[in-house]
Amino acid sequence: MGIHDRSTRGAGALPIFVLTAGLVVSGCTSSGGSKPDPARTPVLSGEPMRLTAFDSCGALVDDFRAAALRRMTQERDNDSKSGRIPPGAVANAEEAPAAAPRAAAPEGLTADQAAPTAPEHSTTNTQEQGVDEPDLVKTDGRRVLTVAGGRLNVVDVATHRVTGTLDVPGARATDLLLSGDRALLILGGTTNLPKSKGGSGKMAPIPGDPGGSSAIVPGNRARFVLVDLTAAPRLIGDLSVDGGYVDGRQIGSTARIVVRSQPRLKLPADRSPAKAKDLIQRSTASDWLPQFTLAAGGRTDSGNLVGCDRVSRPQAKPGDPGHTGTATLSVLSFDLTRDLDKGDPVTVAADVDHVYASQANLYLATTSTQRSVSSESKVVGGGPPTTTTTINQLDISGKGTPKLVGTGVVSGSMVNEYAMSEHAGNLRVATTLSAGDPTIPRSAPSDLPLPRGNAGTSGAIPDRGVPGSTPGAIAPSDPTDAGPNPPLDVQPPIAPRSASESVVTVLARSGDRLTPIGRVGGLGRTERIMGVRFAGPIAYVVTFRQTDPLYTLDLSDPRNPKAVGELKINGYSAYLHPIADGRLIGVGQDATDTGRRLGTQVSLFDVSTLANPTRVAQVAVPGANSQAEQDAHAFLYWPKDGTVVVPVNGSYSSSTRPQIAPGEKSPMAGGSFALVLRIEGSRIVEVGRVTHPGSTIRRSLVVGTELWTVSNAGISVDRLADVRQVAWIPTA
Repeated sequence: MGIHDRSTRGAGALPIFVLTAGLVVSGCTSSGGSKPDPARTPVLSGEPMRLTAFDSCGALVDDFRAAALRRMTQERDNDSKSGRIPPGAVANAEEAPAAAPRAAAPEGLTADQAAPTAPEHSTTNTQEQGVDEPDLVKTDGRRVLTVAGGRLNVVDVATHRVTGTLDVPGARATDLLLSGDRALLILGGTTNLPKSKGGSGKMAPIPGDPGGSSAIVPGNRARFVLVDLTAAPRLIGDLSVDGGYVDGRQIGSTARIVVRSQPRLKLPADRSPAKAKDLIQRSTASDWLPQFTLAAGGRTDSGNLVGCDRVSRPQAKPGDPGHTGTATLSVLSFDLTRDLDKGDPVTVAADVDHVYASQANLYLATTSTQRSVSSESKVVGGGPPTTTTTINQLDISGKGTPKLVGTGVVSGSMVNEYAMSEHAGNLRVATTLSAGDPTIPRSAPSDLPLPRGNAGTSGAIPDRGVPGSTPGAIAPSDPTDAGPNPPLDVQPPIAPRSASESVVTVLARSGDRLTPIGRVGGLGRTERIMGVRFAGPIAYVVTFRQTDPLYTLDLSDPRNPKAVGELKINGYSAYLHPIADGRLIGVGQDATDTGRRLGTQVSLFDVSTLANPTRVAQVAVPGANSQAEQDAHAFLYWPKDGTVVVPVNGSYSSSTRPQIAPGEKSPMAGGSFALVLRIEGSRIVEVGRVTHPGSTIRRSLVVGTELWTVSNAGISVDRLADVRQVAWIPTA
């Protein structure tokens, strides 16, 4: 995730027995060998797995043992049939790859909990109004808290002075939450989720691509520290939990934290399958359940994080996808006004890739990709992959224990958590599908794109729906009504080696199931989703391969969602930010006609007429990239005067001063700066650029009439009106 990295730092991790990550649900099937119309609406033939609680520790241990042993056998058999090297039926802890992208919220969506006397200020750029997210900078208007180099710094806004610091022994803080005079620091134990807070600065993996898979990294210990801020920062509670910190949300003073854990089984020294099997058969409940250590109130407690009867499992045969026994996810709840405890956990025998929350519900999404292995398959490693995403819904209304209330399945994979959005009681989900998923004909060669229909016609919308049906309605799976495939174009070298298209599915809860009630597909054939943004009943979806189709979708009728407009331009927008008067800001990459990326671009779109989206302004920085493409916490929009701040890397050299004045040029070389822009009607005006000495700018915020930019080196305070420096506050 660029600088906002949640990859594992497993230096002290113990060797642990690890099976390939088992994801929650699959079960989609193709329509056989027929040739369905590639434009038809996707159909799910799989059913969501219901969850049930274990009634005893004996049942839990028997179930986890059976799941792990069966999965180990399946992987060994599949590997021998496909001829591929296994990804690691048994593995040691390794450095995890950097996490992928994420997204943010439209203007005015973050709650302001500051004291009445605090100056007007911005807050963390979040996805939903009133739902805060952990970040490395927080402010209440009176003070600014930053996590730099693992240390907490508290800065007084009025005097521009550091009034307190806190180093936590044995760990480095990476994120924090703030409630009144309490801060919750999040330290270490992170996981390699395919996350994204706002966009996709690098090409998201095609669903089913083994290179895009995410294995669980063992040996982590997530840690959460409660800090009192009434005077000098003071540690008042310390909780560590087996596993990796995934993500968190905060509503009022209640924080919900998601942790992903693995079995505590030590790897046999010779990695012998026979010894691994014996290890599993001799395991106990404590080997499968996460452990905790809590130091608070003058005492220390430790043990199993959760009792066996508080663990739920999918109602599937042990070892089936979604129930491999390789991971548990736990949701911890903390009231930041009270003493720290172990978080009243709710635990599920499942994995998690993306976390999204409204004010009432928490959604945990997991993607599972399967390849069929048969002697008739002509594809090395099996046939076309089938990718599905399972979503578990937890009720988090109130401050009590979250309640698991529903489970659903959609085809394909999500680019990040911003591909989910709750509106009027329904969940909307944007996913990209590839060959082998229910909408894509298996008869199409995997290395050729599906025809786009009207390709090359600006503003054209691909055909959608089944002929004679209501657009967006869910069509029955009927292989007999599918016509022949239209001609396939030759794929240019830059294109992905897998046919793909994207869909938006609307889910409604019925009992304990999230059931599809409407869907619109056919978006960006041969492409993948790079950015998604939902704004009430409207959705904006950006797909990319060579050009950037920006789709506008009308979701006001959840049973009949429609794609009503399309704009094709070079490049793509990975992060989308709706603002007033029917405008949309996009941050991403400019590109040539053939899809070669040229550098960071900030675009302003007029989407006031959904059927006719247009780009009215653009600012480009050649050869650059922006963290805001991966992490929307790095993006700032201040609606009061239209200020936009985007951190940029790889274009300008660092200055010896912490400031570059408006209009002052710096040689093109590979530095870092904050690009300060202002939206004036349908124009984007450059106000100035801010640099920090020898350090990359990570965040920006507005307090009163000042612009604060934050890096590991320190904080630059500048006048918001003209970006002239007022103060430099070192924090290194």
